[in-house]
Amino acid sequence: MNFDAVIFDMDGVLIDSEPFWHSIEKEIFLREGVTITEEMCVAAQGKKSEHVIDTWKEMFPSLKLSSHEYALEIEKEVKNKIAQEGKPIDGVIFALDFFKKSGLKTAVASSSKYHLIDTVLDKLGIRKYFEVIHSSQDEKFGKPMPDVFLSAAKKLSVKPEKCLVIEDSANGVLAGKRALMTVVAVPSAKDFLSKDFDIADYKIRSLNEINKIF
Repeated sequence: MNFDAVIFDMDGVLIDSEPFWHSIEKEIFLREGVTITEEMCVAAQGKKSEHVIDTWKEMFPSLKLSSHEYALEIEKEVKNKIAQEGKPIDGVIFALDFFKKSGLKTAVASSSKYHLIDTVLDKLGIRKYFEVIHSSQDEKFGKPMPDVFLSAAKKLSVKPEKCLVIEDSANGVLAGKRALMTVVAVPSAKDFLSKDFDIADYKIRSLNEINKIF
């Protein structure tokens, strides 16, 4: 295996949380008479919450709160939902064990804030697998810019070109490629055939297939 480290995205890769984000985003803005579509939610996947809401506020000038205030409200409800109902994506433990046995360093690099990452790792009981935890909270630019992945690699003391990235979103895949890393895309079933994932180096339907690409 020609890699020194593997960097996991979190939402949609480690935990099946994207539906939580989508339903809560729609619900919160619908309370103010604004309809957020499923397509808008999918396009937002992998991006920093405030950056997404900045775009939505431009589209819907009637939204009165700041992007930060909306983000806090969404994150609070997502956090509660994860704590109550969060479940690992199929194949997560298989993949984590596979890379651990392969001797690769392992990191989480997520657009979610640290308190949400902590909630997920504790809920799933997988914190022990990761040497580095990094959030776009520390970056000026979120995905699809490569900053979060480059910082995670730096924390791991590994060159970007020696890193493997595992992502489920188009924005995350693009960020990984911009970081000059090898990217494995694991899209949802409904997005698997999307051309947005054609730039990934590999595309698999489940983390249970991760060993088949090496």
